[in-house]
Amino acid sequence: MAIRYFNYIFIFFYYFWLNVYAMRYCLLICFVFNALFSNAQLSDSQIRDLKGGHVKPDNSYVYRLPFATGSKFLLIQAYNSKMSHRNELSLDFKMKKGSKICAAREGIVVATKEDSNVGGLKDEYLSEGNHIIIQHADGSRAMYWHLQNEGVLVNVGDSVIKGQHIGFSGNTGYTAFPHLHFQVQDVNGNDIATRFNTKKGIIYLRPAKWYRCVQ
Repeated sequence: MAIRYFNYIFIFFYYFWLNVYAMRYCLLICFVFNALFSNAQLSDSQIRDLKGGHVKPDNSYVYRLPFATGSKFLLIQAYNSKMSHRNELSLDFKMKKGSKICAAREGIVVATKEDSNVGGLKDEYLSEGNHIIIQHADGSRAMYWHLQNEGVLVNVGDSVIKGQHIGFSGNTGYTAFPHLHFQVQDVNGNDIATRFNTKKGIIYLRPAKWYRCVQ
């Protein structure tokens, strides 16, 4: 009898684990399909022109991809995504916990948080994301969110150079799975569309594509 109950308990937890595991990947698939087939990414005519290379001359700063040279990651959300980037010019790179995060531009560290070890899709986690904020020479600020617990390698006041290893990715704060949220705002707190140096040249990134850091 005891063995029978043990088997029932084992089967219950086994299928529970499978469902949780499957749910995480279903959620990721939803993000990718949304990026591929949703018009939300191109609903703003300015974003469409930027991605299409129709704005000339474009004198905006050329950023470095915010991870280690040679690393390659999938961009799962970009500008104005319907999932969680509505009216927001930000980028989400899917990456495993502990992946190296590097400064996309030189500047001064103005804020950090690394004491959180929780994450999920509850409102209570909105303020729990570990992060680094770096201010640039023009007053704009780059934000690196969802870093792992104790995963910040810089301190407020530090000067960082472009490409410097500044932290490790994680899954803290309001997040469905491990990823890096990258966002740049100007001195007035308005989001800035950022272009990057990539293997295909200097471009504005498109969702559902893989990008490798080349510098």
